[in-house]
Amino acid sequence: MITMQQAPSTSSAPTVLEKVIAFVDERVGLKTIQAKMLNEPVPGGSRWAYIFGSVLLFIFIMQAVTGILLMFYYVPTADHAYASTQYIIHEVDYGWFLLSYHFWGSTAMVVCVFAHMSQVFLWGAYKSPREMIWLVGLALFGIVMGFGFTGYLLPWDQRAYWATTVGVEIMDKTPLLGDFMARFLKGGPTPGQMTLSRFFVIHVMILPAALMGLAGLHLFLFRTAGPAGPFRGTPEELKAKTDYFFPRQVWKDIVGMVTVFLTICALAFWEPVVLLEEATPDPGDYHPEPEWYFLFLFQLLRLKIFSGEFGQFLGAIALPGAFMALLAALPFIDRDPERNIFKRPVALIGWIVVMTTILIFTVSAIINREFLD
Repeated sequence: MITMQQAPSTSSAPTVLEKVIAFVDERVGLKTIQAKMLNEPVPGGSRWAYIFGSVLLFIFIMQAVTGILLMFYYVPTADHAYASTQYIIHEVDYGWFLLSYHFWGSTAMVVCVFAHMSQVFLWGAYKSPREMIWLVGLALFGIVMGFGFTGYLLPWDQRAYWATTVGVEIMDKTPLLGDFMARFLKGGPTPGQMTLSRFFVIHVMILPAALMGLAGLHLFLFRTAGPAGPFRGTPEELKAKTDYFFPRQVWKDIVGMVTVFLTICALAFWEPVVLLEEATPDPGDYHPEPEWYFLFLFQLLRLKIFSGEFGQFLGAIALPGAFMALLAALPFIDRDPERNIFKRPVALIGWIVVMTTILIFTVSAIINREFLD
């Protein structure tokens, strides 16, 4: 009798990479984390309005990468900051592009966080059970603005020096803590070495650590509460249209990231960073003003109603502080479950008024700058 021998197995042994992945997965549950991240239900299906969170994370990562590369050449001292920045622009290979990308990346971050907060507000996604997500988002907004304010001084040219001086003077008007904060940040009667050192530490250490911690908390709270979904449609309709995060929303997020990346690159090529003269306590012919996202407040303070010590406090501290307090209290004041923005006329009109006011005062400041020049 002839017996058939079993053919040898053709299955290949696992590769080194597969072994490493299996080793890590067994201990931390990589596949479980992947399944939770990619199989998250998206009520109402994937939407372009949901890309802002991923885009903001991408921008921050790129800001961290370009910032680290710049720190290899930047010297945070009053004697060498300006020269080292000029060296980055003119001597380091593609240094001008790295610096310009970092500059325009900060602008893109401010624009995206404004857009993200507007979308959350208009869609009513701050309402129960997402109050904590909204509050942490407000704190992240403050950190993003802090990045712009502290990073602006580091090149140590006239524009940076006097924009920081204006910002610190505004901060000085805060009751109780204002004088202390202004003196701490300046480190002396006028901005100098201590100012630059403290802004540098805040910019590259304190704010990134705070942002990473709050961003992790923000993501945890978002995963716990789940996406709010579009403001239109009944819960049954949204559930019927529920999609998963992968692949459609992932694809939209990737398109958003690539678009932002290419836009920032184009701006870096089209309008690279150019420094003014080195910082001095004498402004000369330069008219001090802050960065563009603070221009509306700067222009607001020029109104006669805000003249004098009390007027400056009212315009620089009281009104912005009251507005931020209102935003923080919003989820607890607006308890109506209705999320459709077209059925919330007060919210819609309020958003239009605020955005229009910011736009008008920003344009007015730009026109005033051209007139002075």
